[in-house]
Amino acid sequence: MVGMTPSIEMIRAQFPGLRDDFAFLENAGGSQVPGVVIDEIGRFYREDYAQKGATYGMSVRTTELHDKCKVFLSRIFGGEETGYVAVGPSATALFNMLAGALRPTLRPGDEVVISVANHESHVGCWERLAEFGVVIKWWGVDEETGLSSLDDLAAIVTEKTKVIAFTQTCNLVGDIVDAKAVVKIAEEVGAVTVMDSVAAASHQALFVDEWGVDFCSFSCYKVYGPHMAAMWGKKERWSELTGPNHKQLPDKGAMKFELGCLSYESMAGFLALGRYFGFLAGEEIGFGEVASRRVIERAYQVMDERETLLEEAMLGWLNSRRDVRVLGVRTAGEDRHPTFSFRHDRLSSQEIERRAHEHPVALKYGNMYAWRICEACGIPAEDGVVRVSAVHYNTVEEIQRVCGVLEAILNG
Repeated sequence: MVGMTPSIEMIRAQFPGLRDDFAFLENAGGSQVPGVVIDEIGRFYREDYAQKGATYGMSVRTTELHDKCKVFLSRIFGGEETGYVAVGPSATALFNMLAGALRPTLRPGDEVVISVANHESHVGCWERLAEFGVVIKWWGVDEETGLSSLDDLAAIVTEKTKVIAFTQTCNLVGDIVDAKAVVKIAEEVGAVTVMDSVAAASHQALFVDEWGVDFCSFSCYKVYGPHMAAMWGKKERWSELTGPNHKQLPDKGAMKFELGCLSYESMAGFLALGRYFGFLAGEEIGFGEVASRRVIERAYQVMDERETLLEEAMLGWLNSRRDVRVLGVRTAGEDRHPTFSFRHDRLSSQEIERRAHEHPVALKYGNMYAWRICEACGIPAEDGVVRVSAVHYNTVEEIQRVCGVLEAILNG
């Protein structure tokens, strides 16, 4: 296995939750988890379930895995040397924490720009700053495609803009926003950039150093891991803020921005994800070892190569239908991820989902907490869209299967 790219059969065999007789295509809501992650969580509960920071064996090992997981997360973000990572129960919690920490730095009349394409987890926490006199400005989307234009962003940013809160990939559109270009716009006025990579990190490597973003977050349970989330921030940005955690804590890394005790069992499991990344990259990662940045990038390259095939298959079917409206880019490749949302001109999204689930496939209807982009595109937010979301472990056959199911429903 070392040095070779695994086959799709070998990849799928790593995920106990996958079955050949059931097409799981609701990955944007949360991916499946490889066996090495599941096994490590169980091992931690059996052998090392303890609080970190003490000198007895179990605690020492918990401290070590905590520290190693932080390194692994920093490497996934692509900012190991320049930033710190805060861990929390969800991206929603981390964005709310950050908005609260930034609030004292803002004055009445200061502006916060929010992307309409954001998941609500990255909207409400910023919108509530209006209660303190902050001016909220909206970075809109194209009414037909749901895509975000950098020209539209540049047109609303002013010298009063202090924060730009945007999403790298909309969980309905599957687009890929040019983060480096957003940062360039922000730097012209000295604004802080906060990027939501929740819908991107299961598909592509992150390069926060290269892009220059100030803060970036993703949900680990959407990146083949357990339910927790991580937020990377530049060291100097964290140091400018007062953390909400206990004031007696040492000012070390991002600890003051992590409320309460962390889920060490989840951190143990996520650290073990590095072994799966090694499997994809053709390099063995030992127990407790932290996967290198090189391995992480190679693993994502393997994912991307597989996902392009899925995009071609799904978009081939969607583009053949004159009775569906598709959000996002309608060609496969480097401008999108395999998250596909459409709306039929006759059947409700709810009805399509109901009838689809009479078959062994998983998809979803609704606004998926991105109701603002639905409204901006003239889509009833309650009924929303039908979303089919794939990742690298899905197969072209599964895409063809769900397309066959949908074809029968729409033609019925």
